[in-house]
Amino acid sequence: MMATFVVMLFLTACETKPKEQKVYIVSTNDMHANIDNFPKLAALIDSLRSVHPDLLLFSAGDNRSGNPINDRCAEPAKPMYELMNAVKFDLSTFGNHEWDNGPLALRSALGWANFPFVCANVQFDDTLQMPNVSPYIVFERDGLKIGVIGGIQVGENGLPDFHPKHSNGSHFVNLYEVLPKYIEELSDCNAIFLLTHCGYEEDLETAAKFPQVAAIFGGHSHTLVAEKQLVGDVMVTQADSRATYVTLSTFTFVDGKLTGKDMQLLSVKDFPKRDEKVQAMVNNFNNNDYFNTVVCTNMTPIDRNEALGCLMTDAIRIPLGADLAFQNPGGVRFDTLSARPVTIKDIFALDPFDNEIVRYTLTGEEIIRLMELSPIVDKGPIYCSGCTYTYKKVDDKHVSDIQVTLDNGKPLDMKAKYDVVMNSYMSSVFDFEHEDDGQSTFRSSNDLMMEFLSQHPEIDYGKVSRLTEK
Repeated sequence: MMATFVVMLFLTACETKPKEQKVYIVSTNDMHANIDNFPKLAALIDSLRSVHPDLLLFSAGDNRSGNPINDRCAEPAKPMYELMNAVKFDLSTFGNHEWDNGPLALRSALGWANFPFVCANVQFDDTLQMPNVSPYIVFERDGLKIGVIGGIQVGENGLPDFHPKHSNGSHFVNLYEVLPKYIEELSDCNAIFLLTHCGYEEDLETAAKFPQVAAIFGGHSHTLVAEKQLVGDVMVTQADSRATYVTLSTFTFVDGKLTGKDMQLLSVKDFPKRDEKVQAMVNNFNNNDYFNTVVCTNMTPIDRNEALGCLMTDAIRIPLGADLAFQNPGGVRFDTLSARPVTIKDIFALDPFDNEIVRYTLTGEEIIRLMELSPIVDKGPIYCSGCTYTYKKVDDKHVSDIQVTLDNGKPLDMKAKYDVVMNSYMSSVFDFEHEDDGQSTFRSSNDLMMEFLSQHPEIDYGKVSRLTEK
C-alpha cells in the first residue's frame, strides 16, 4: 500500500513539474556584402549549432551594397546570397539597400535565397511577382510557436533611404500603421519578435509603443548593442555592421510562457576558426583582376569619414570645373583607408552607388538651405569641396549659424550665383528651396573618381578637414 502511494506521488510530481524550454536566435544586420568575414561567420554559427541545433539565424537587412565583388558582378548580389545559403540563414528582412539595383534585381536576389523574407510595411505590384516575401512568418520549436514580423524604415518622402528611381512597383507605409493588425494575427504565438531595418532609436520607440513584442532584432543605424537593453520588458538588439558581430539571444519558456530573455554579443572577427568550404567560395569570388587593379597610392592613413568625403567631392568638382561640390555623409561607405595602394575595388567600396552627377546654378542663400538640410535627411553635416565652413550644432538633426569661406578666402555671397555639383541621390532627396532644376552632367561619380585619380597618382587626405563645429 505504501509503495503504491509513493509511486502515485512520484507520478503526480512528474505531471506537475514545470516544463522549461529555450529558444536561441542569432541575429546580425547591415552585412553590406562583407563576404570576407563569412568563413569566420560560418564557423561561429556551426559552433553554436553544435550546442543549440535548433537555433534560428536572422538578418535585419542591408545584405548587399558595400563590396564591388558582390555588387558589380554579372549577377549583382548573387555571391552574398550564395554565402548566406551556405551558412543556412533562416530569415531576413529588407534593408533600404536591397533596392540599390531596383526591384527587378531585388526579385532575382529573392529567387537565389534559400530562406524567406519578412516585411510588413511594403507591398509590391503584382506585375513584379516578388517571390518568398510575407509580412511575418511563424517558426515552431519543440511545440512552441515563434512569430516574427518584418519591417523597414520609411522616411518623410514615403520611401526608405534609397534613390527614388529604384522604387518602381514598391509601396511603403509606416510600420506603426500595420503592426497592430499583424500582432493580433499572431496572438496565439508563444512569443512575437520584430526583425526590423528601422534604426536603433526608432526600435526603442517601437518597443515602448508595442509591449506585446518580446524582442526587436534591429538594423540600419549600425549600432553596437553590447549588453541587454530593455524598454519595459522588450529587449532591443543590434550588432554593429559588416558581419563583424552577431547577437545570440536566449529566450526561456516555462509551460509555454516566456519567462526570461538574455543576449550575448559575439565577435565574428575575433573567432579563431574558419569554415574552409566557405573560404574557398570567398576566394573564388575575390579572384578578380579588374577590381585588384591599382589606381593610385594613399600616402597618409585616413581615419575619418569626412576626409574621404572631401576626396569624393574633389573628384566630382575638379574634373567638371565647378565652383563647389557637396556629398551626403551617408554616401561615404567606409571610414578608414590605410597608407597603401588604392584599387578599383576600394573606389567602388567607398562609393557603391555610382550615382549620376547633377549640376546646378545656386545662390549662396540656396546653398545654406542645402547645408542646413543635411543632418535632417542624412547622417550629419554635409561634406564639401571648394570651400570650408563652420557651424553650430543645435541637436542631432539641426545645425545653425553656418559660415562658409570659399577657397579664394572670400565669404559665401548670399546673392551671388555659384556652379554647384552633387550626386543624383542628393538632388532627389534633399528637398531644399531653389530655382534651378539642375542638369545632368551625364557623368557618374565613379567615372569622375577614376579621372581624378588618374591625374593624382598620390593622394594625401589624412589630415584634410573642411567643416568645424563651433
